[in-house]
Amino acid sequence: MRRRVLRSPGPWLLAGLAACNPTIPPAPPDSARAAASAAVGPGDALEIRVFDEDRFGGEYQVGDDGAIDFPMVGSIDVTGKTKDEVARALEQKLADGYLNNPQVSVQVKQRGNREVSVLGQVNEAGSIDYRDGLTVVQAVSLAGGLGAFAAPSRVKVTRRNGDRTVTFEVSLPAIVNGKAEDLVLRPGDIVFVPESRI
Repeated sequence: MRRRVLRSPGPWLLAGLAACNPTIPPAPPDSARAAASAAVGPGDALEIRVFDEDRFGGEYQVGDDGAIDFPMVGSIDVTGKTKDEVARALEQKLADGYLNNPQVSVQVKQRGNREVSVLGQVNEAGSIDYRDGLTVVQAVSLAGGLGAFAAPSRVKVTRRNGDRTVTFEVSLPAIVNGKAEDLVLRPGDIVFVPESRI
């Protein structure tokens, strides 16, 4: 897959969107900045070692709920944390009545899905590498911009949220015109630009 360099939306994209008749959608959910790309997320595989305690060593998969199941500690939420923050959290849990001064090391062995798919009426549909803070407008720009028959006011973002899938609609013209906030994407999101009804 050809890698695409993240860049600002070109003036052709902004001009085309500004010419549309924007409708202001409801404020999109979770529009705060995404967690750093170095953060642990669902689907990641972590190699965890506890110094001088071989019984704890092994590989642990981060579940869809963002947690791992660790011996003696049970379920612990690790999503959004760096590997060092996960290690400190485990040290605190293990020191609480289990081990004396535990020393934990965490390495990310494998990342889960770290791509965003941009489909429908764009010029270069496909998957792009996820980067921290990637937004809907940037993703559409990376996919070559809007196609000739795009309906930019009805762009749909589909996101896996635990054991369910949620879909919500955003309006690119409203974002470009400052009437709506650009939605920050998450790894695994699907952006779909529908065809205009006209």
